Parts: sequence; C-alpha cells; structure tokens
Amino acid sequence: MATSISVRKHGRLIIRIDQHWHSLVVRAVGELDMATAPAFEDSLLHALESGASSLVLDLTGVTFIDPTGLRVLLWAAAHPRAQGDRLRIDCGSVPVRRLLELTHKEQPLPLTA
Repeated sequence: MATSISVRKHGRLIIRIDQHWHSLVVRAVGELDMATAPAFEDSLLHALESGASSLVLDLTGVTFIDPTGLRVLLWAAAHPRAQGDRLRIDCGSVPVRRLLELTHKEQPLPLTA
C-alpha cells in the first residue's frame, strides 16, 4: 500500500513522493525546466538520503524537459551508483525517453521499460 509523504507544487511542476514499503516513488507532473529544476533536485536529494532501499523516479507525467532538468536527472542517476544502483527512472513518454537515451550513451540511465 502506498502512503503519500509529500506533495509540492512549483510553478508548472507538481512533485509527489509516495512510500511503498521500503521504496520511495517520486512522481513529477508538468514541465521540468530552469524554473522548476531546483525544487525537483531538492525533492530528489531528500529521497536519495532517506535510506529507502530503492527509489523510482516516475516521469510519466512530464511533458517537457530542458537542459537544466536533464542535468538534475543525470545528477540523480549518478548519485546512487556508489550505493548499489537503487534508482530506476520510468520516463513514460516517447520524447522524454528518447531524449534521455540519446543524452547519456556512454553510461545509460537506469530507465524502466
């Protein structure tokens, strides 16, 4: 059963964090850009430092990502690598998935199907 931990709205982005047993799901809905990326990064940092056994970053509701938003995703994907690859990214939309796949060829992001 999922328990909502927090819901925050920052301009054109809504960030919701849900807990599923020992895992956290960070859901973003809207636009991940220069205006919303700092709040998104802050939410991810808290989730990564929470001690959760795994973290799912749900981007199925994201309609746009600019280079600043992409930087935050790359940072988040690199952050947990020392802790055992506990991050998974569900990108949902084909354009967002394609952007993420093209951007990070040498070390692929942990995208789910």
